[in-house]
Amino acid sequence: MTVGIDIGGTNTDGAVVDEDVITFKVPNEVGLGGILKEIAKTVDLKKERVIVSTSIALNTILTKDSKTLTLLFPGCGLDYSGYGVVLSGMVNHRGDHVEEIDEEEILSVLRDNKADNVAICGKFSIRNPILEIKAREIVEKFYPLHDIALSYHVNVLGYPLRINTTVINAKIKKSVFDLVQLVKRFVDDFYLYKGDGGIIPYKLALENPSLLYNSSPASLVLGAYHLTKIESALIIDVGGTTTDFVELVGGKPKIVENVEILGKKTAVRCVKAFSLPFGGDSLAERELKPTRLDKPIAFGGSHFTLTDALNCLGCEIGDYRKSRDHKMSVYAEGIFESYVGRVVETLKGFDFDVIIGAGYLARYLIPEIAKRVGAKYVIPEHHEVMNAVGVAVSKLTLSLYSRFDTERGFAVFNGSVEPFERGNFREDFFIEKAVEKLRLMAKSFGVEEFDYEVLYFRCWNVVRGGYVRGNIADVIVQIKD
Repeated sequence: MTVGIDIGGTNTDGAVVDEDVITFKVPNEVGLGGILKEIAKTVDLKKERVIVSTSIALNTILTKDSKTLTLLFPGCGLDYSGYGVVLSGMVNHRGDHVEEIDEEEILSVLRDNKADNVAICGKFSIRNPILEIKAREIVEKFYPLHDIALSYHVNVLGYPLRINTTVINAKIKKSVFDLVQLVKRFVDDFYLYKGDGGIIPYKLALENPSLLYNSSPASLVLGAYHLTKIESALIIDVGGTTTDFVELVGGKPKIVENVEILGKKTAVRCVKAFSLPFGGDSLAERELKPTRLDKPIAFGGSHFTLTDALNCLGCEIGDYRKSRDHKMSVYAEGIFESYVGRVVETLKGFDFDVIIGAGYLARYLIPEIAKRVGAKYVIPEHHEVMNAVGVAVSKLTLSLYSRFDTERGFAVFNGSVEPFERGNFREDFFIEKAVEKLRLMAKSFGVEEFDYEVLYFRCWNVVRGGYVRGNIADVIVQIKD
């Protein structure tokens, strides 16, 4: 039995999935704590696997313009001053600590800035994170840990991508930290849902929270497939704040790499999704607006919305009579046409034969949308909480960056340096060792069996005096989602 929770822009949804599906939905005013209390009446949260998906990572970026101080330790070579403040201190390409940081230099920068959070990025920190760790100890005198992000937790070799991703992590880390503290009031151990459709232990997400980017759209795909068993379709999720479009291909989402966030390319890997800023709670003043001010009139709100317009056209959602008594009811048909027209126009950019409807308004809107574009449609049972169902049926995905140096006799696993065998080895030996380490990681989180994929591999010999003295290998392996 697994508990899945999705925190959307308007409502928080829950699903308990075993042989049957039990669902929950509460407004965000009640919040995560409210839905956990409701679910706890049905299952013992401390005994079941709990997974949380949230749009916090996305919403924080879109709604909060925080200022990030970026401290860089690139060493000699290219000019990275356009990315942040370049400081003394260097780890070379083999992971050797060859130049110490200057504590006074860092303190001087910290005293003169007014940033909200700090990103610390060494060029070769994934091979030896010592500079970042030492710099964090200094930065902690000015900032709490939840406002400091280190780049070695981002498992990519490219320095600019890692810098940009660490900046995003610094901006959203506190929001994710606050979420984790709230969940921990009810559950000791749990997972967070990633934007690529997998899950990771919350402790790992805290250090690299950009992994959660676009997690809500990703959960739609797994939920849609679990509820319908349809392998290829376009999912349209009519939420309270937005309408999301996600493609289901072969039972899985389309994934995009190196997503651009705040105008810069990052190492973020997530589901390909598109959103319209219109949903059931969207303000309707003669015309539909991309704004949510309150709940619909039908649910005790004070502003006329798309939901209220549907009630005026014959639907019976909530206290529908209040919607029909409102002075804006005369504009209901135009508001409905405005919404449907925008969705139909958006659909011109997709190739599909079947629409799967999700969200609490799907049953009222998807039939007309499908009719106008000449598509079949399915609105499955539990469509109102499809995201939460998708979260509940997801699987663990972990990635591991390994750096082997068998001339010097050490290996680095996700920034942790360990002794390793010396000598000259075949290339597949390093992949085997990386997978062996990945299995140990997975086992510590209760996963015994899994398929894996090699995301990156490079190996070369170290030659001295005409003899091969050892090997250097970089390997990135990941549990398949």
